[in-house]
Amino acid sequence: MEENSVHWLAIREAARRLLVETDLAITVPPSSLKVWHRLILNMGDSMPQRLNFPELIEGQFSVSQEDAPLFDFSPDEPREKTTLWLPFDTDELMHELLQMCSELLLAGFPGCSGCGYRDEEQKWDEIAHRQRVSNLTE
Repeated sequence: MEENSVHWLAIREAARRLLVETDLAITVPPSSLKVWHRLILNMGDSMPQRLNFPELIEGQFSVSQEDAPLFDFSPDEPREKTTLWLPFDTDELMHELLQMCSELLLAGFPGCSGCGYRDEEQKWDEIAHRQRVSNLTE
């Protein structure tokens, strides 16, 4: 995955959301539970101020917040504009999300420079992202 590509930027935003949002439920296949548990432990080690961690559930990969999808993996653009659209292969996506979350935590997220959620950085523009993704598929 090329750094700063449409795909890389979307995975980075997804990882940021996984690391900062609360009341998350992450559903993963049974074969992936161990590595996702390790990520939750790493989050606790890297962010001792955090009191609420994602709940892990066995099943088909999905991420939700208070029963609403945080990400949409379908090839068709979702209606909800707050949902991050990730129309990528979910098996690769799970691996890339884990890797990106680990990289951000190692960099000192959320306090690291260039990781996002800081005043001097631009906020995620979902509309622009969807236009870039649509241009890739045309």
